[in-house]
Amino acid sequence: MRRAVLTLLLLVGLAARAQGEKAAECTGCHTEKRGVAQQRFGNGLGRWTDAQCYGCHAELNDVAVKRQQRIRDPRYVAVPVREERLRSMATTSPLSYMNAPERVEPGGPVSRIALERLGDFLRRPSSLSVTEGSRVPRMMAYPDLQPRELAEIARMLGVKTPRARAKPLPLSGTERQQAESLWATRCRACHDGAQRLAGRSAVTLGLYTAEWLHAYASNTVSAPLPQERTMPEVPLSLEEARLLHRLFGEMRTQAEQELDARVAELKLETGPMPAQLPPGFLPFLWGPFFRTATCVHCHATSPRAARAFTATEAGLKDYLRGHSGREFWLRLATRHVEERHGLVAARPGMPMAGAPIPQETLGLIARWALEGCPDPQGQTWCRP
Repeated sequence: MRRAVLTLLLLVGLAARAQGEKAAECTGCHTEKRGVAQQRFGNGLGRWTDAQCYGCHAELNDVAVKRQQRIRDPRYVAVPVREERLRSMATTSPLSYMNAPERVEPGGPVSRIALERLGDFLRRPSSLSVTEGSRVPRMMAYPDLQPRELAEIARMLGVKTPRARAKPLPLSGTERQQAESLWATRCRACHDGAQRLAGRSAVTLGLYTAEWLHAYASNTVSAPLPQERTMPEVPLSLEEARLLHRLFGEMRTQAEQELDARVAELKLETGPMPAQLPPGFLPFLWGPFFRTATCVHCHATSPRAARAFTATEAGLKDYLRGHSGREFWLRLATRHVEERHGLVAARPGMPMAGAPIPQETLGLIARWALEGCPDPQGQTWCRP
């Protein structure tokens, strides 16, 4: 009996830890201690936990900028990043999460985040910014997020639980016309298109409460980021904001369906690829690729990500045994589709929080998969 009780307690403890895993990752970007390293090495470089993505990336970006400016920095010698990548980090492509606000709820009487939409956003993030020249969402996705995990994340972020409110009904024909007219006349000029002026699309705007949309349009609340407001005041009543909020939810549903349809059309054989693999590609794929494609950022550090795939030669072999070369290619190809749509697929593309791998590399991986996923020694690890 005692053994059974101890076993039950152990299982409960493991479940609680698993439930807290996703919330712990969120703390790395959205708490006041996100920039505080666990400790500092002798050269000044910080030691960061797996969850402290923001602090780690911010420090690496800082090292890259100082290197570009030729400022002596003792941390540089300990940074495991190639020179060309440091240059791009300092100029065009800094590491992700830098636009993450410390607090997603700035406080005050008006709630910013709609709890019922937060789960949709965390399961399938949408683009928050186009300032990096890409619409691809630069944050983690949690497609298997459970209600208890969502509640824990919401509490950690300070998202308020609304009073009992009926689930929004689908827009009627008349309401849809009114909402689309509001979108066209008040929002679309800045929030639509591949090169939109504002970072947030209609899908992303659905994350916010109708009350926040109304207050922000009238410039009576401020966003949590310390950036100067560039949006002009827009006349928008609370009832109009509620119509838009419902429209944005329906636009998300439509966007998800369109994206998933495009992903379903992906076929390995029909994509561009070379007739044969060039010399040197296999050693690259089974080694440096994991760092070049930023796989190691999650799959060599995060226990949760490593359970799905470990970014090592042995990890790739294990993945191919349980999946296939086609699946490996598909996850990478999906990321290109996500970039075009500014939204994460039902089964997220990879690298999840990074830019898609170059199209040329994707074509080489397609050829590699068709040849049976050979390793540098010539042994194949998947069926053609």
